[in-house]
Amino acid sequence: MNGREQRRRLSEGQPVTVRMPVELDRRWVEKEGAAYFRPSAETLFDFLKTEKIDSAGLGFIRSLDSLYKQAGKKLVITNITQDHLTALTAWSVPDPSAGKKEKKNLFIGTADTFLALYRQSVEALSVLVEMLFWGTIGVLKKQDFKRGALGEQMYQLGFKAVGIVGLLSFLIGIVLALQTAMQLRTYGAGIFLAPLIGITMVREMGPLLTAIILAGRTGSATTAEIATMGVSEEIDALKTMGINPVQFVVVPKFWAITLTMPLLSIIATAAGIFGGYCVAIVYLDLAPSLFFSELSKHIGFDDFWAGFVKSVVFSWLIVWIGSFYGLRVHGGAEAVGKETTESVVTGIFIIIIADAIFSFLL
Repeated sequence: MNGREQRRRLSEGQPVTVRMPVELDRRWVEKEGAAYFRPSAETLFDFLKTEKIDSAGLGFIRSLDSLYKQAGKKLVITNITQDHLTALTAWSVPDPSAGKKEKKNLFIGTADTFLALYRQSVEALSVLVEMLFWGTIGVLKKQDFKRGALGEQMYQLGFKAVGIVGLLSFLIGIVLALQTAMQLRTYGAGIFLAPLIGITMVREMGPLLTAIILAGRTGSATTAEIATMGVSEEIDALKTMGINPVQFVVVPKFWAITLTMPLLSIIATAAGIFGGYCVAIVYLDLAPSLFFSELSKHIGFDDFWAGFVKSVVFSWLIVWIGSFYGLRVHGGAEAVGKETTESVVTGIFIIIIADAIFSFLL
């Protein structure tokens, strides 16, 4: 059957046998291939004489196969060599329907969300329990951390953050004091600025500002470091050597931030109060002795204790969330960036929730 007769039968939807050329390449596909894109009732492609098939030929056959399946027709291949068959089955073209998202039932989607949240919560609690155990009781049983790691982490996580914590707290103190002083001056109650700024900074803003700054600085650094170790298979190497990754990587950060966070909180509190002091002296014309006298009258041990407890708990939350998102990374650089971003967002969110809870308890 010649080519003209084949094309006539194809156009009429009749069964036809197609003798494929010796070289099924791009030139043949461009010249003859268009005639076969009208699915017939049954089409048999005979590869008896075919010696060479390039990528265009493979794409031609796969496209025809998809087209015939969509039309409910049958496409048969015969007399093809094993090499060509292997290349044909291994080579694929993108499925147009692959990008279409399957519509899910509302209840199924809700259930999937709750299950994913449940699994994530279990994994996070597992990391928290392991961190607390190896950071306390586990230290006495097994010491899988390098010498000098605690001092190094205290320098990286604590000392290097002193500047940014002090500066931002000072500026926030000025803003809070100025906004408060404008209202107090109207009623002639400027003397109350000292206790207002003092209590606010000691109980609330000092620990909270420090935690938010460290969540963005230390939390992201922790996630990125652990995630990079996971991507480069350093975590797997530690496990192979019998070293616990949590104790080797997380525990030094846990103790470093636990020891430095209260100190940073004190610096933030002092900087914020100093900002309020500057506003009281310049804007309200208060005497320095009067400012500190009123400050000492209204701030007690309970206020300092509340700030201390908050700073310690916030430090644990920061290193916990940073470690959790770092340990769950699988993939490459894109996964590291994604988990680092989620770590910062989640860390700040959890810290604010914890601060709201503490407001009712302390």
